[in-house]
Amino acid sequence: MYFQIDPKFMEYFKNLRQVFLYITDECNLRCKHCLYKPDLTFHLSKKEIPVRTILALLSDFRNMGASKLTIMGGEPTLYGASQEWEPLLTIIKIAKKLGYEYIRLDSNGQFKDKLLLKGDFRKLDEITFSLDGPNHEVNDSIRGVGTFEKCVLNIQKAVEQGYVVNVTCCIHRGLTKRDANGNLQLDVMIRFIESLGVNRVNFHDLFKTGIPRDVWTGEFDTSLDEWIKVWAEIEENVETGKYKIPVRVPQCFVTRSQFDKNPEYYGYCPAKMGERLLVHPSGIIRICSLMIGTPYGVGRFYQNRIVWDESPTNELLDHKLDQHTPCTNQSKSKYFGDFVPVCVSFKPKQDEFVWKEKIEWEGKRKQ
Repeated sequence: MYFQIDPKFMEYFKNLRQVFLYITDECNLRCKHCLYKPDLTFHLSKKEIPVRTILALLSDFRNMGASKLTIMGGEPTLYGASQEWEPLLTIIKIAKKLGYEYIRLDSNGQFKDKLLLKGDFRKLDEITFSLDGPNHEVNDSIRGVGTFEKCVLNIQKAVEQGYVVNVTCCIHRGLTKRDANGNLQLDVMIRFIESLGVNRVNFHDLFKTGIPRDVWTGEFDTSLDEWIKVWAEIEENVETGKYKIPVRVPQCFVTRSQFDKNPEYYGYCPAKMGERLLVHPSGIIRICSLMIGTPYGVGRFYQNRIVWDESPTNELLDHKLDQHTPCTNQSKSKYFGDFVPVCVSFKPKQDEFVWKEKIEWEGKRKQ
């Protein structure tokens, strides 16, 4: 092991399966609905993790059991861009040599397309592009002028080059409305993504539920009542096979009675499983993405040490780790009537590497 790792950290992550590696906090966009604004705008010191540190972390996490790696930012394709992306390519190449079985990269799709031709970049098992509308009017209104065209061009080129390409989309108010013909914009978005030849679309919600990540400005979030109807419509389309590609949609809320019938399933929480960790340039290691942009985490890495957070900023302090509960972080400051919030990662029938091969949670689903 390269790092001296606290035994408490090792014990908690004894079931570690995946690493979300935020290699840089730099980004070339300032999306209006960005969930990571605190990490993009203020830094005490470094905005990126040095390559040597990344490789040491990846080696130790692989030895702890991690088999899936997601490379994120900020915008990860900015990492080493002035050096023809050699630092980024090194991370991908070495991660494969270390034995990571599945490596994906999340991008806003604004990079120079020659990156797609790099040999080590082709070692990626998946590229995920962020796109938030089926046309430039919807997408560019929140991601910036010209971002739709550039991202779509790179998606098409990646597909042509034989990459496994997925799209991530945030569910904002513009997608829960209907067009002049009565078509749900979210459905239009899915059909558009299908037309690009990608493998899957993964949606994230934009609810404001009283959590630190609620930092975006503008009117983008949807209401609970509106989302329940939209989710039911899209879920029915998924269940009846109306889409050509897998569609992962967050359920976000269930009724209290529904939760009580199967708390082991609806109480899914990464913080209670120890199967994932999020690594940030600040040195913070955390579990829940809702805590991004805060001091909260479970550990820190620095000076060849990984320490367990023994302070009041340990994100697990208010979690009932031995009980199945609605999302702890979202339940604190809002009341949702007959509904309770579930984890933002709660997307039934997961179809990805670690869920099929490594984690038994989906088996707790009751028909």
